[in-house]
Amino acid sequence: MMEQENWKTVSDRYLSEDAKADFARTMPQMAADFDQAAYSAKWADLTARIEAALPMDPDSPEARTFYDEWQALLAPFKAVATPAMMQGVGKMYDNIDAWKGEQKAPFSSEIWAFIKSVGAARSDGQRVGTGCGPE
Repeated sequence: MMEQENWKTVSDRYLSEDAKADFARTMPQMAADFDQAAYSAKWADLTARIEAALPMDPDSPEARTFYDEWQALLAPFKAVATPAMMQGVGKMYDNIDAWKGEQKAPFSSEIWAFIKSVGAARSDGQRVGTGCGPE
C-alpha cells in the first residue's frame, strides 16, 4: 500500500488533472483480466537485459530489438492511454533522477535515455513510448 502512495505522490507532480482523471477512468478497464505480477516480471527481465547490454548504438539491430520489446510491453497501456496520460508519464520518466529516492524506479534514467534515443534513431518514424508499464 505504501508503494502505491509513493507512486501517487510522484505521479501527482507530473500528471495533469486530465491525465489523473483519464487514469482513474481507464486503468480499471486494463486491470480486469491483467496479470500484474507476470507483467512486472517481463519488465524486470527486459530492463535487466538492457542494463547489461549498455552502452550500445541506438541504431544497432540489438537496440531496435530491445525497443520493439519495450513497445510490445507497452501495448496494454497504450491501448487505453490518452495523450494526456502519455505526456504525463513521459514527463515523469524524463525526471526520474529527481524522484527515484522517493519511489523505487522500475528502470534507470540511463535505460530511459537509451529507449528514447532508439526511438529517435528509428528510420520508420515509430513514436517513442513511455516507460510506464512496470509500475
